[in-house]
Amino acid sequence: MSFGKNLSRVRKEKGLTQEDVVRRSGVAISQIRRYEADKSSPTLNVVVRLAKCLGVSIDELAFDRGEGIAAARLADRELLEQFELLSALDEDERTAVKRILEGMIVKHQVEKLLRPKTERSWSERFREITDKLAQGAKEYSQEDVDKVIDEVVSAVRARKRASA
Repeated sequence: MSFGKNLSRVRKEKGLTQEDVVRRSGVAISQIRRYEADKSSPTLNVVVRLAKCLGVSIDELAFDRGEGIAAARLADRELLEQFELLSALDEDERTAVKRILEGMIVKHQVEKLLRPKTERSWSERFREITDKLAQGAKEYSQEDVDKVIDEVVSAVRARKRASA
């Protein structure tokens, strides 16, 4: 579908007249008519203004519904609109948002990696950890290993009582 047809479709879906689009976007009525009739192509600046006034992404105006780049990859419409609004922020604010997003993504990835593959009891997980510790401490006597384990268990229990 052409830009003009997409513009007309989106405008009508939003229940707007060409005059409404003119008031919201500041684009001349003659241009809106020419775009919708596919007699003219807008500049990028005009496409941005039209997309903002219609509350859609630029790619939704420029491509067929099935070809929208961002919309096809980002199913959450609200999130897509928020990303589009980020372009209005200054460079420092955009950098801060990118860092926050990166932190959330890393947090999610770490939690995913640390999530147990199967649900095992605490005692099973504890035994696995102590077995690994014991393998790493082969040069120590079993008595020394048991003593360290007892100290760790006591410290964990003391900490749990203190926080309760």
